Amino acid sequence: MYILKNALQNLFRNVGRNLLTAVIFLLVITMSCVALIIYNTTNSIAEQYKDQLSVEVFLNVDYVKVSEEWGKDESFRIPTLTDDLIQKLAASPYLKKSVYSVQMEAIADELKFTEPIDYQDTEMQRAGEEPAITRKPQYILSGYEDVSQSKDFQSQKARLVDGTYPVADNECLISDTLAMLNGLKPGSIFQAKSIYYTDKQGKPLESMTLKVSGIYHREYDANEFESDDEIFTRYQLLTDSRYTYEPTFQAAFYLADPNDLDQFAQSAYAAGLSEYYSLSTDSVAYSAFVKPVEQMGVISLIFLCVVLVLGAAVLLILSSLVVRERKYEIGVLRAMGMKKSKIAVQFALESVFIMTICLVIGIALGNLLAQPITNIMLSNRMSQVMNGPSLTGGMGGYSFGGLATENTPITNINAALNLKTIAQLVGIALGLTGVAGAVSVISIMKYEPMRILRERN
Repeated sequence: MYILKNALQNLFRNVGRNLLTAVIFLLVITMSCVALIIYNTTNSIAEQYKDQLSVEVFLNVDYVKVSEEWGKDESFRIPTLTDDLIQKLAASPYLKKSVYSVQMEAIADELKFTEPIDYQDTEMQRAGEEPAITRKPQYILSGYEDVSQSKDFQSQKARLVDGTYPVADNECLISDTLAMLNGLKPGSIFQAKSIYYTDKQGKPLESMTLKVSGIYHREYDANEFESDDEIFTRYQLLTDSRYTYEPTFQAAFYLADPNDLDQFAQSAYAAGLSEYYSLSTDSVAYSAFVKPVEQMGVISLIFLCVVLVLGAAVLLILSSLVVRERKYEIGVLRAMGMKKSKIAVQFALESVFIMTICLVIGIALGNLLAQPITNIMLSNRMSQVMNGPSLTGGMGGYSFGGLATENTPITNINAALNLKTIAQLVGIALGLTGVAGAVSVISIMKYEPMRILRERN
């Protein structure tokens, strides 16, 4: 108890010296806090983005083979994805998940749209087919197994503002603009139909009865044209031959292991995927967007190491000087019969008290500084990429080194303090305290009381 009481009293007896120690501790903890927050946050975001890019498989048309085929036969048509093929690919054991969709152009004469409704008939001809009479489309009907998994909702460009996602096959989501124009709400019903009058066999196509399950709001970029023409519904509805002429299928496949791309490609071709398609992951976005964030993590880690090395060195020197300055105090305590180990414990407790106070203040300051520093670092790193000659933005995505990517840059990092960072800072604080304490103990152990008192002057 005496040791603890004396350690507390010493904090106020030697205010100047203890303040100097506290300032060094505080600087080290604050800068370490900033570095660790940036490192942990950027590392986490880079890993998430990297996992997304490395496991999402893209089906790319091999235009070299297609052009060769067109040279032989001008009526050649690129094989399209079909529902049957998508279901086979989605069943692959190499996949973690699949997000596939189907789109069709449709009309709904009973609805009002922001753009004037055109009732005019027109002829449409697809490659290898005879011209067909169609209506001019009023909107796009997009069908998903789970609408919430679509890229629009996953990227937060679109968000549900009322109701629920479609569950039944005839349910749908409409935009808030379309809902306001027509007075629609969850539970409302309207008719929709393909722009084609008949199917390929000449049989009249039926109208669909859609029930509004929810309403969504879409955010638009400055260079995007605002539109209310997309209605989300269930995948099964748009694959029903009673309603559709020939819908357009799209699919995104996600590998369970990025190293399984070649095996998945082999199984995809064996399942019937055309040789005019190639499979790849998005290495373009990784090079353009992930590496700058990873570099931020490396910079912060290097900075952390430099701070710790310099901080530990300064504390070693300061601890050694403190012990030499308090040599007479040590001699008196030893002459009174106090053991060296208890004196060492007292010095260690003083360091612990100082470090505890500095740890709390340092974490608070570091948390405040981390976000603005992160914003500056991210802005500098991404500006070098975005303004460089190799990256340009345009309709539908970005081009890096002549290759295209639909993924978007990382423009915001929320540098938040978490339990992992706090635990690491506590470890650093204990380590620094241990370093300072070790020097004190070693110095104390080599001093004999009589010699100290004798050499006081």
